[in-house]
Amino acid sequence: MKTIIITTDFSESALNAARYATKLAKSINANQIVLYHAYDNLPVGTDLPMTDVVPSLIEEQSFSNLRTVQAELEQVLGEDSGVGIHLITNNFPLLRGIEGLAEEWHANLVVAGTTGRGNLEQVLIGSNTVNLASSLKLPLLIVPADADYEPIQKVVFACDLRKVSHSTPIAEIGQWLERLGAELLVLNVTLERKRANPDTIMEQYKMHALLDVYQPEYHYTTSDDIAEEIEDFAEDHDAGLIVTIPKSYGFFERLFRRSVSKQLIKKSDIPLLLLREKEE
Repeated sequence: MKTIIITTDFSESALNAARYATKLAKSINANQIVLYHAYDNLPVGTDLPMTDVVPSLIEEQSFSNLRTVQAELEQVLGEDSGVGIHLITNNFPLLRGIEGLAEEWHANLVVAGTTGRGNLEQVLIGSNTVNLASSLKLPLLIVPADADYEPIQKVVFACDLRKVSHSTPIAEIGQWLERLGAELLVLNVTLERKRANPDTIMEQYKMHALLDVYQPEYHYTTSDDIAEEIEDFAEDHDAGLIVTIPKSYGFFERLFRRSVSKQLIKKSDIPLLLLREKEE
């Protein structure tokens, strides 16, 4: 792991994500962090000041805010960490800006915070994050607003058992397990009352063939709320990270749709790592 891009809009949840990512960078021996603010995507309310005047002053204020965040992150890193922090701001749309930086800096990971409402599904409400989740070709780590970094000892890989051998990025999952020194828990959740798929057993065999080298635990369950079941499982097993592979925007709609009451009540402090499908 060489370079991590951290996106920020200077909200408290984004600042927390930056702190989390910085601790992660230090623990996995990343070389550099690119702290990025796209001021074209500025939200209505932020926790650091932004001016509402000409673009040059907006850029100047963006750099000032980035330097404030950098100072805090350098305290997190401590002396002689070996991790450099680089500041970038522009008025590009968020996805375009990140893609350009990823190519320029050869980035391995992008980190974004939630909107501050706490639930994993809330991250998918904002159009910017949905765009990143569905279109970004790099791994995307989404950090809940209340997450505090601790060494990750268990990783939950939530999979849907569809075209397993063609879509599962086995090598990348293995790299993350090695970086973190973590155990792997494989979880498949199917909807209750869903008609049995005759291909499921064969896909399970394929999954075992691909992942048995990492000596994981396998768990197969049913629920009427897939997202809730994944979150509950991860919490019950003290997992520090949930990994999944987005197949499409529709996947997110199905996985994270909940009732309003559950959205308000249920919270998760577990970050979500989105990996890309393996290219055939």
